[in-house]
Amino acid sequence: MRVPPVRDLPVEEANALTAGSDHYRAYVGPPARFDFMSATQFALLFALGIRETDLVLDVGCGSLRLGRLLIPFLLPQRYFGVDPNEWLIDDSIRREIGSDAIVLKKPSFAYRDDFVFDEFGTKFDFVMAQSIATHTGPDQMEKLFAGVSDVLADEGLFIFTHKRHDSDVLPGNGWHYPDVVNYRVSYVIEKLSEVDLVARPIPWYHPGGAQWVLAVKTDAAMPSVEQISALTGTTISRRRI
Repeated sequence: MRVPPVRDLPVEEANALTAGSDHYRAYVGPPARFDFMSATQFALLFALGIRETDLVLDVGCGSLRLGRLLIPFLLPQRYFGVDPNEWLIDDSIRREIGSDAIVLKKPSFAYRDDFVFDEFGTKFDFVMAQSIATHTGPDQMEKLFAGVSDVLADEGLFIFTHKRHDSDVLPGNGWHYPDVVNYRVSYVIEKLSEVDLVARPIPWYHPGGAQWVLAVKTDAAMPSVEQISALTGTTISRRRI
């Protein structure tokens, strides 16, 4: 009996793989969380007021973990994804949303790892970077923040996660995937301020213990303290994730 390559495993079998395995659902994190992380990102964007007319940049879009929900929701030519791993996007289109959705919704993709986003030629209402800064050394995190600042609309929202700790010790430079790096929240906010972004941690739930952060161009674009405190992302737990 032929054993399928890891990339071709059905979802049920792929859920048993370890994070980082060469399957589109596992490469980006624990595969059993794939559905939850799809839903929670979309729910956060919805809570922050996303509409189908908004322009959205999905940084590290590879597995279309968010894209499989967001591409059908948005009007055509509103979804933009960046990821260095073209095979992830190809497998996700084939296994999750199908080529007809690409024809109908006309998303745009760029295959790069330098955190330069201006090739799309537009400013974005929302930029999502879930589990990107969790793997970036200081040099890469600064490039991420600078790249987002360049393309974020004046009233736009930048939402991302990082792994927090209380030590002043910084990780080494470079890209650390699949390892995870940690930063003080104050350090992250300081680096955002250096590229003219105002930031606040938000209490949105993350099953891996990461800290969500919201950054904007101006104080006027930041939701109120009361609104931010309502962003909890809590769900009725039916099974472990």
